[in-house]
Amino acid sequence: MRSRIEDLCCQMEEICRFCLPPEKERIICTTEHFYVMVSLGPIVEGYLLIISKQHIGACLHLPLEILDEFCKLKSKIYNILTEVYGGCIFYEHGKTGSCISDGQSHKHCFHAHLHCIPVNINFNDIIGQELIGESFSSFLSCYQHMKFVEKYLYVEDCKGVTVYQPHETLRKQYLRYKLSEALGVNDRWDWVKEQNWPLIERTISTLKPYFI
Repeated sequence: MRSRIEDLCCQMEEICRFCLPPEKERIICTTEHFYVMVSLGPIVEGYLLIISKQHIGACLHLPLEILDEFCKLKSKIYNILTEVYGGCIFYEHGKTGSCISDGQSHKHCFHAHLHCIPVNINFNDIIGQELIGESFSSFLSCYQHMKFVEKYLYVEDCKGVTVYQPHETLRKQYLRYKLSEALGVNDRWDWVKEQNWPLIERTISTLKPYFI
């Protein structure tokens, strides 16, 4: 079992770890323009990320020419996680600057990465208690309307897609924090501190056969 990455914060100050992913054993699938990686600090088993190979700011800012590839990969992951774990939601912090720290700019945050989490909850009901959002029927519908929006939160659950444009500075890892709280695992929200390698290894063992 891999041990904790002690210099993670220092690494993120210097490089974008999504551009140069050092723990390649966490990558379980690649396509021409994307790779799928098991998240550090998985809140639950099966927690994946879809990451663009190119340094693009956010998923709603993907170039049109690679959008179909992204949507097909997203659909594949949805089907796998739903089959294996019984549910799947998606979210992204979308250049709000809150994925690592409180509203600060990090290259790592500003690299398109969609969180894919195998849970079956109405996450928009939870986020909607604190933030005002705009609802869409699908990712593509959202993309057409929001691709020029600089900062946003994207949440997709069983009820559909909602995009939030918070004006206030969000707490760090806002969506991870809210999900951990909703699932009753409050100690797992900070992926920098709680890297949870045993759960990463279980996820790789369970899901890798589905991507061969």
